[in-house]
Amino acid sequence: MANRARQLHAIYLTSGSHDPDKWAHLLREYASHSSLREAALVYARNLPRRTHHQPLLPVLLKAAAAASRPEHGLGRSLHAEALKSALASDLLVGTTLVSMYCKCGDLSDARRAFDEVPDRNVVTCNALLGGYAAAGDMDGALALFGGMPSRTHVTWATMIRGFAEKGDMAEARRLFDTTPEGLRTVVTWTVVVQGYADAGDMETAREVFDRMPARNPFVWSSMVIGYFKAGDPEAAQTVFDRIPRPNLVNWNALIAGYAQIGCSEKALQAFHSMLEERIKPDEFTMASVLSACAQLGSLEQGRKVHEFINQKHIRKNHFVMNGLIDMYAKCGDLDYARDIFDSMRWKNTECWNTMISALASHGRSEEALQLFFMMECSEQKPNVITLVAVLGACTHGGFVDEGLRIFNKFEVYGVEAGVEHYGCLVDLLGRAGKLKEAYEIVKSIPEEPNEVIWGSLLGACRVHGDAEMSKLVSDEINRLHSVRVSSNDAEYIMLSNIMAASERWEQAEQLRKKMARHGIEKTAGCSSLDLDIPECQEFVGSRQ
Repeated sequence: MANRARQLHAIYLTSGSHDPDKWAHLLREYASHSSLREAALVYARNLPRRTHHQPLLPVLLKAAAAASRPEHGLGRSLHAEALKSALASDLLVGTTLVSMYCKCGDLSDARRAFDEVPDRNVVTCNALLGGYAAAGDMDGALALFGGMPSRTHVTWATMIRGFAEKGDMAEARRLFDTTPEGLRTVVTWTVVVQGYADAGDMETAREVFDRMPARNPFVWSSMVIGYFKAGDPEAAQTVFDRIPRPNLVNWNALIAGYAQIGCSEKALQAFHSMLEERIKPDEFTMASVLSACAQLGSLEQGRKVHEFINQKHIRKNHFVMNGLIDMYAKCGDLDYARDIFDSMRWKNTECWNTMISALASHGRSEEALQLFFMMECSEQKPNVITLVAVLGACTHGGFVDEGLRIFNKFEVYGVEAGVEHYGCLVDLLGRAGKLKEAYEIVKSIPEEPNEVIWGSLLGACRVHGDAEMSKLVSDEINRLHSVRVSSNDAEYIMLSNIMAASERWEQAEQLRKKMARHGIEKTAGCSSLDLDIPECQEFVGSRQ
């Protein structure tokens, strides 16, 4: 704990220790418990000057880079310190500086620090190579890769991963096939499998996977996740069942996969099985389990999971806190969801989005709008999802002026308006009877507006009895249907109903016939079953 670091600090000061290894250990103690500020203060103020040299500087640089939000300012200050003390050209310090700048996303300074190291080795090159790959600059990575006098398995894996993450599996595979046999490790194989799985090419992923001489837990998880993303949960379960000894990473992949495709019962059943195998869950497990409970809409089950989290001291990171907010909101206890939200010291964008969306979907539009204004004043900026939620709140609350103001600030937020945002705006104006303005908005949409947007405007025309505008909108819808066939049954059903409600019986019948002609069937309704979860003690068991 951080208390131990403070105790060591007091001991070293009292004893007058000048041993740099002891002080380096102290810095690691502070940094490992998220006390980077205290570590920096130790280095800057309390440390005897004669110990201001290795291995202290790399320790603090690594801590700055590893912070949840990289401390770029601290890193620059430490770089200046290194230059003053002639340590910037030291191999260890220089390599750590390169790595730190790369993790902060500053490639220009990373390259400058790289060039300052006179006797670079393969580790230094790999650090910069990783920075290029992470930034998607594979041209820069290739140039560096081509000039490297020697390469390790890390070098090859970094290059392959870089191209795979850019979606260039042809180049990733070419590099994999040219990797020297001795450097083609299980990590290299895993990177290729994951690349194909992420690209949705499960056939090739399986081909490479089956050829692997050895497998690690991560490649098994890549296959499980890949099959879930490809919409084949049966294959995902089959792969999982083949894992010799599934670990936490594997179980998390299975539970998250079921939760993400809406198979909530199976996600919870997998969680039960995981506990029976005496695998201790972590915060990522619980985020998926909370998502499953939210989908089921069972407040009772959600509360049991919350109690489990508290009993087992699961770390409440933003995934868990966001999951709790979402679960309580979707299960009907919006006030408790808000209490959890308000109790958070630091909220990321996802947490703001979840709470704003929850308030909007429960009809508490004014609260949603007020919360959005609070978010504008925070360090988190609205994104695409935030703006859909708040425009929806404006629509349901009838806040036309606020909705227009927000829409006109998209550039300030750094968000490009999409069809969904235009749809919200059209709905907002249409409900307020501003049909001409809504029509002009639809005509100004950069992308081709879909039938849902036109249908929304047509419904508004019917409500406000504007026959002339209704005719204009109907003509646009007919034009759209004459040039393309939608496979979305909801569009046809909605438009047919609007036509019928407007007493346009012939047009309504034509839409129904068009559905039948193109083989589009109305999606059948479905219901969900509540999965019983035992009481908390029984649910948890004694297998932790």
